[in-house]
Amino acid sequence: MLNKLKVVSTMLATNLVLANTALAEDYGGIGTKDASSLGETITTLVKDIGMPVGGGILFFSVCIIAIKLMVTSGNAKKRAETMEGFMYLGIGGTLLGGAIFIAGALLGIGESLGS
Repeated sequence: MLNKLKVVSTMLATNLVLANTALAEDYGGIGTKDASSLGETITTLVKDIGMPVGGGILFFSVCIIAIKLMVTSGNAKKRAETMEGFMYLGIGGTLLGGAIFIAGALLGIGESLGS
């Protein structure tokens, strides 16, 4: 216990001795943003991140469902359960496409109202 106290007190003393002032004024200030740039940023994030990640997930889902269909070819009940996966896959793809469409539509409405 005494060794831990020595280590903690030494670390605290070192931090107090070596503490420097923060020179935040050397960096640029916080820039102002307007609503149109925020909308563009959100749309860009959805397109740049959402589409590739969602597309990859959809691709791997199709591959997994196809493998399950091959494995369960002899069992009609399990094959029917696997076919339900295509419905969920379609819903997921529709939601992903809908997110891109809605983001673009809202950005377009915002730009038309702004000008």
